[in-house]
Amino acid sequence: MQNLNMHNKLNNPNELNESEINESEQSKSPSNKVSTNKAQLNKIQTNKQHKFTQFNYQENLRNKKLHRLSYNYADNQVRWSALDGFLSVIILIALLVGIYFATSAILRSISQNKIVHLNITSIDNLTFSIFYGIQVLLMLGVVWFFAVFWRRSSFKALGFKYYSLIKTIWYTFIALIFIFIFSFIYVFALKFFFGIEAPQSKIEQLVSNNNVSGNILIVVTAVIAPFCEEIYFRGFLYSAFKKNFGVTIALFLSSLLFSLAHLELYSFIPILVIGWILAYIFEKTKSIFTAIILHSVYNLILISILLGKFQFVKMY
Repeated sequence: MQNLNMHNKLNNPNELNESEINESEQSKSPSNKVSTNKAQLNKIQTNKQHKFTQFNYQENLRNKKLHRLSYNYADNQVRWSALDGFLSVIILIALLVGIYFATSAILRSISQNKIVHLNITSIDNLTFSIFYGIQVLLMLGVVWFFAVFWRRSSFKALGFKYYSLIKTIWYTFIALIFIFIFSFIYVFALKFFFGIEAPQSKIEQLVSNNNVSGNILIVVTAVIAPFCEEIYFRGFLYSAFKKNFGVTIALFLSSLLFSLAHLELYSFIPILVIGWILAYIFEKTKSIFTAIILHSVYNLILISILLGKFQFVKMY
């Protein structure tokens, strides 16, 4: 209606007053159209600049994420091989055997050429601590040499990663139940079907002979042994075998070597099963700490039973 009135007034100039004429002329002015177009162009440019800034921000976030993923992949990459694992086993055996015979020769010369045997019945606190300390240093030494020094891998590649404590406790609980049930069935089957009694293990002989302090045995079996053995057998050997042969063969080989290293013929199969469980948990969690905790709790239960003179399951 207003536009119609304006149109009628433009057709009848006599009806227009001065203010209306000025308003009509300003609306038709080219300068207003130019200013309107400039405002629209500025708005478009501002929107484009905002979108470009937002795109750059998202691109930077994407690049940072890709960089972090590539860094984590390189950090977790296993660079050592199964050949390194087998070489480490050969080196360890050679060194330990050499140290054993060299020490026997030294003790024999000190004892005026008398025959001296280093065994469970003759070992004491000092000798036990020295020999086990040498074994620990050699195990960790070969891991450091092959994985860290030679192959330039990080400790994360060995499994030094955080894992949920609650899940670790749960896995430990379930694994211990399975281990003790299997151990009971194994001991019962050998005795019932074959009449084979469980002989004393090496750790039982140490406890029964009172040659080594109970405190030393607890520290060694529940703290030092789980830490070193899991780093070597699971973190190093299992990871190397998995890289070259796959999970199934790696589970078997690492467990087999773990059982052979304990030199317990009667408990060979149970220790093999324990090694398989430890390797499986390591594979599932990708953290060496879960395997260390399970190993530590299991050994602590066994040594506590032995020191309490309560015979339960002979497996160590």
